[in-house]
Amino acid sequence: MKKILFSIIFYAITILAQVPQPALNPMTAPGAIGIDNSEHTLFWENPSGVQYNECYFSTDSSLVADLDTTVRIQNGYPSTIDNSVTISSFSENTKYFWSVVEYNASGNSSSPVWYFYSQPPPLFVYESYFENDLEGWEIAGPLGFNNWHWLNSTHTGASPGEMAFFWDPVFIGDSYIMSPEIPCPAGATVLIEFRYFEDWWSDTVVVGSAITSDNGNSWTSIWELHASGNVGPDIFYTTISAPGNFRLGFYYTGDSNNIDFLYVDDVWLATPITIPYPPSFLQAQTSSTEQKVTLSWNAGIPLPPPTGYRIQRKEGLPLDNSLYVTLTETNYSTFTFDDENVKLNQNYTYRISTLNGSSSTSHYGNEATAYVPAIVPVELQSFTAEVINNDVKLIWSTATETNNSGFEILRSTQNDNYIWQNIGFVPGFGTTTEIHNYSYVDKSLQPGNYQYRLKQIDFEGTFEYSNIFEISIDAPEEFSLEQNYPNPFNPVTKIKYEIPGQARNDNAAVTLKVYDVLGDEVATLVNEEKPLGTYEVDFDATGLPSGIYFYQLKAGSFVETKKMVLLR
Repeated sequence: MKKILFSIIFYAITILAQVPQPALNPMTAPGAIGIDNSEHTLFWENPSGVQYNECYFSTDSSLVADLDTTVRIQNGYPSTIDNSVTISSFSENTKYFWSVVEYNASGNSSSPVWYFYSQPPPLFVYESYFENDLEGWEIAGPLGFNNWHWLNSTHTGASPGEMAFFWDPVFIGDSYIMSPEIPCPAGATVLIEFRYFEDWWSDTVVVGSAITSDNGNSWTSIWELHASGNVGPDIFYTTISAPGNFRLGFYYTGDSNNIDFLYVDDVWLATPITIPYPPSFLQAQTSSTEQKVTLSWNAGIPLPPPTGYRIQRKEGLPLDNSLYVTLTETNYSTFTFDDENVKLNQNYTYRISTLNGSSSTSHYGNEATAYVPAIVPVELQSFTAEVINNDVKLIWSTATETNNSGFEILRSTQNDNYIWQNIGFVPGFGTTTEIHNYSYVDKSLQPGNYQYRLKQIDFEGTFEYSNIFEISIDAPEEFSLEQNYPNPFNPVTKIKYEIPGQARNDNAAVTLKVYDVLGDEVATLVNEEKPLGTYEVDFDATGLPSGIYFYQLKAGSFVETKKMVLLR
């Protein structure tokens, strides 16, 4: 017996001494791409039994795995338990690793290392200011190889340092100089700007700018100047549709003896990496009150002008093998979307692309993953009832609800052999963590004992019963005839009356009749023996003229008369 007891005690101590489980459900999920680098928030869930936690973040996975303090970006020691961390201004087009480590008194968890890819730059910008040399520009044939130079001058009006074409040595034909290659997808809109000054000598001088996609074998002119005098200094600005990756060039064509110099400076190009540029900073948040996932995003860069967004979703995490399916397409002014067709206890990964007028799409931006938590029970806080005359008002409240379709109202009585009857339905609030109050009124009941209970039903058809609540409707102690309602009326009104217990013992007949102002009977509403109880009857005055009428209740020795008004 002692050995067994010792084993149980030792096992209990071992359980209590365990370190916490690792963090779970990382959002941003592992493998996600295109994460906005201006600012991003990482989320995760913490297991139970955690005293504090830390977060590590770096482009070096080994530093994160080794828990190197130089890459620790959040430290909760000794008592702070975080579930998110915001990262600002990290690099573009880079793979980042991160990890959350959970601690308790027994030590720390062995945490996984997660990773994501940051967003590529929205624009590729190329600039040449020729401050010290020609900055990688290359001379291209067929003639004038020795006519392009760098000068420490300011003829274009910019800071010192310019690219210049000389007339000497003299040649007749074409001479080009071209930039390094500009990366650009086909069809992208490219912004081009440069300064220039044409120093003329004689005749008509032809200079210009062109692009080539085959390293200078063929050219497409984008600007050409036919000068018969000095021109500039001036700034040229244009947009082009790129053929794909290309080089920008400047050229002289004709007899170089007709020109003195062409000066060029401050060459600037900007082109989007994708067109149109995809939305950025996509976030997916699970609702705390409804069974849905809410998406939000930023517009990105509208080149060319986009018309809307395409939203896609797949089940699982970014690295899962499931396929993306299109949920919807929105207009360009919409930056949020509620996905209400989600299941509980399920991960979903989303991505969005930009649409343009020709129905082509951009690349997709960052992936965002949301976890829809498992169902939690409907937590019934209270269930009570009160009697109001011959009505029973049921009142209940919930602290939390998940997937709650609503409540069936069930009632049983001795007269029904205590078989439960469905007498009504009250809709629920779906999934919510807020307190909600409900009520239902069971009207015009006869004296007796009643039982009530609630049948809570979720959207998938499963249900659960509440406790049973019992209540009594007492028999009336005397005859009564209440004022009709509504009054005045047109053409139907209700008349309510009560018969006490002694009426049944007296075997009294009950009559309820209606008379006009002359005392003529116009309707008999009741003419029979009635047991004790509360009754309500409708009087339909269709066919009767407007005016004053009287209704009279007789039961044994009891007689009471009231007045009502028919007003058409």
